[in-house]
Amino acid sequence: MRRFKRNFVLSALFAGLFATAAVVGIAQTESQIQSEEVKRVGTHINCQCGACNENVDCMMSAGECHFCKPARTKIFNMEQSGMSDAAIVQNFITEYGQKILRPDPNSSFWVVPYISLALGALVLWFVLRRMRQSATAHAGMKPAAAGHPLDPDLARYLDAAEKETDRLDR
Repeated sequence: MRRFKRNFVLSALFAGLFATAAVVGIAQTESQIQSEEVKRVGTHINCQCGACNENVDCMMSAGECHFCKPARTKIFNMEQSGMSDAAIVQNFITEYGQKILRPDPNSSFWVVPYISLALGALVLWFVLRRMRQSATAHAGMKPAAAGHPLDPDLARYLDAAEKETDRLDR
């Protein structure tokens, strides 16, 4: 009986050590496939799960995407074997086709906000200029001074309004 207890305790101890080693091994692998090196290569590879438009670093299903997790593991293993980033990406293109490639963003994209801002300022300048010309034409300036010929009915109305306001000032 004593021998049975000792064997049972030793078996339980070995089982516990094995379980601990397995958990540590899995945890280490998880941190390795989440490393910056893997993420750097993963930004060039599209996720193929069909539920998102992300790269291989997507967080679908809490990071357990059926495509991304094995792809990150494959990237890690290729990096460990000494393959370059370009060779890894090329390997994925060969295996899955050109649709897997996620190209870098256009390097001149940063100009778009500034061009939009300049065009908006230009439109605003034209609108304000037009409003100012219209306001000076209607403020009692003579048609020749405003640079625009006025409608004769409007000119008569403006003259009458000016006479009325002059009479109020006296």
